[in-house]
Amino acid sequence: HNLKKEWEDQGVIFLDCDEALKKYPELVKKYFMTSCVSPNLHKFAALHAAVWSGGTFIYIPKNVKLTMPLQAYFRMNAKRGGQFEHTLIIVDENAEMQYIEGCSAPQYEANSLHAGCVEIHVLKGARMKYSSIENWSKNTYNLNTKRAIVHEDGIMDWVNGNMGSKITMLYPCSILMGKNAKT
Repeated sequence: HNLKKEWEDQGVIFLDCDEALKKYPELVKKYFMTSCVSPNLHKFAALHAAVWSGGTFIYIPKNVKLTMPLQAYFRMNAKRGGQFEHTLIIVDENAEMQYIEGCSAPQYEANSLHAGCVEIHVLKGARMKYSSIENWSKNTYNLNTKRAIVHEDGIMDWVNGNMGSKITMLYPCSILMGKNAKT
């Protein structure tokens, strides 16, 4: 039983951000760092916009309700490097999904920076559950931006666990745009 095939048959797109940009340029450009997280938000968002690499792109079509969570895992492997992965999720009208993300970094002598970005668009009547468990090494600066835009009757659930790291700055934020939007 191939879950990936089952999801694709329902029109679900679950790709690496680079691949999504090649296959679905219009969809990515419409949502990527526009209304949710703007490069003007703060200096780490601007840095992220300039150098982002990789990450996850998910689109759930109208009325599709996934019962199994989608999962992605990032590991920071470049010494003294930065990691700037981008997660972009669009849950279309009356669709439902759950996403689980895990992040970790090995222990290095040198400090490293993680400035990732998560953008979630919860359209009218949609429901999104986002869970993230992050376990960073003691010399990682974890400066993450996570935001959702929630439209009318939409529901956004955040669960974030952050451990390790030298410093973590993370303010998951939901912008409630429509009547009965909840987070």
